[in-house]
Amino acid sequence: MSIYKTSFVTPTRRTFLQGAAAGTLLGFGFSHGARAAEPKRGGELRVAIVGGSSADRLDAHTAVTNPDLCRVTMLYDAMVHVDHNANVSQALAESVEPSKDAMQWTLRLKQGLKFHNGKDVTAEDVKFTYQRIANPAKPLAGASPLKLVDVDNIEVLDERTVRIPMHAAYAAFPDCTSAGVYFGIVPVDYDPAKPVGTGPFKFESFTPGRESLFTRFDEYWGDGPYLDSVRIINFESDIAAFNALQGGQVDVFAGAPLSLAAQATPDRGLKVLTGKPGMWTPFTMRVDQAPFDNVDVRTAFRLLVDRQQMIDVSLSGFGEVANDVFGLYDKCRNSNLVRERDLDQAKFLLKKAGHENLSVDLMTAEIAAGTVAAAQVLARQAKDAGVTVNVRQIPVGEFYGEQYLQWTFAQDFWMYAPYLSQVARATLPDGVYNETHFNDDEYNKLYLEAQATVDPTAHCDIIGRMQEIDFERGGFIIPSFNQVIDLMRDGVEGFLPGAAGYPLGNYGFQNAWIA
Repeated sequence: MSIYKTSFVTPTRRTFLQGAAAGTLLGFGFSHGARAAEPKRGGELRVAIVGGSSADRLDAHTAVTNPDLCRVTMLYDAMVHVDHNANVSQALAESVEPSKDAMQWTLRLKQGLKFHNGKDVTAEDVKFTYQRIANPAKPLAGASPLKLVDVDNIEVLDERTVRIPMHAAYAAFPDCTSAGVYFGIVPVDYDPAKPVGTGPFKFESFTPGRESLFTRFDEYWGDGPYLDSVRIINFESDIAAFNALQGGQVDVFAGAPLSLAAQATPDRGLKVLTGKPGMWTPFTMRVDQAPFDNVDVRTAFRLLVDRQQMIDVSLSGFGEVANDVFGLYDKCRNSNLVRERDLDQAKFLLKKAGHENLSVDLMTAEIAAGTVAAAQVLARQAKDAGVTVNVRQIPVGEFYGEQYLQWTFAQDFWMYAPYLSQVARATLPDGVYNETHFNDDEYNKLYLEAQATVDPTAHCDIIGRMQEIDFERGGFIIPSFNQVIDLMRDGVEGFLPGAAGYPLGNYGFQNAWIA
């Protein structure tokens, strides 16, 4: 099972700090300003964030919006997670070991783990968490990756160890459960209204769509935290959040518009944290509804996109070209799939499909930096192929309301996840967030085949074919992998630029401090 043993990385915070201080941390980071030598304890960090609503939540397993994700990462930890550098790493798990046939996995907790209420974290809590997520009566956000898990028969071996049986071989179990924002371990008496986790900060107060407060958890299992508290403040607009940052009402603007990077200058007492490309904001085409039920139409829409222009205009250049296939850092990524703009072919395919002079509505909202601008760019580019795209911008709360996952043509945002993990949630017919309603028999069979294949080369060969299907007939248009920027006042230290697409280096509040 070396396919996973070799992929686990458990870096230390000291390693990150040394790399950042040497200026060698993946070649990206603060655009100006220097990190002080030693973390300082104390103080409250006030964080501005945009994209919340009255539907915001604290549940460990139902996060949707950026503010939800921010709160979840402070409160909870998973057994494994996608770390700061986009590696699948052990978090609460001391060990994660498969059987030879990948029909069962044995997970062992680190020693001495505590919940915020002082209770020891035990194997019973791990069992309860997976069963809660996969509850068939109310499946939660991580339910899709647990379809292959026989959750009813998870066995507690001792206080720290569980044995997890599978319905079928599950070679990529760690990868597929590495989205920490959906797999946080919670106690057996968990109450989302009074949330208890193992994260670096404890719940203090919460007003949906407005503000939340978290205080330091002194028995946190990792390094830090150093701050006394973190206050998350929701703002209605980017302008309001930036004005609050300039005026000193907040210390950080998380996930700021990329166009504001040039305004966060030292003379204003501000600096920029720039991440590596990791977030992706796809256009989503429902493959079961006209006109996108025709693969020629889907291909035509991909061909009419000028990807570099979209990056330059909607992302102010903060991104790299993508080619409609997710899983940027996956070890099995097929980098040979490249799509150039081809208006003649796009027009030909639309005519072939009987959709010349096509007009479609595109639903969008301020769900992530650059989404609305990208929608407007697409509308302009589509005109070159005789297509009319009517951009319909609605409030975030409405976008993620009852119609979410039902829009015929829309946008969304995702952070980096290993390829099969993303597939389980987004492109399988029972994926919790299958917004394109993709359901391809060959693809579905290949997914199960990949999970049953433990030989690394054969495993990647299967994934390569799945990516070809994504490229040829999937429901996503993925123009780019986006960089995320965060704006902060001088004196805010410790945040490290991340590669997974989350603001503030995977919302690394445990590393943050105020000089």
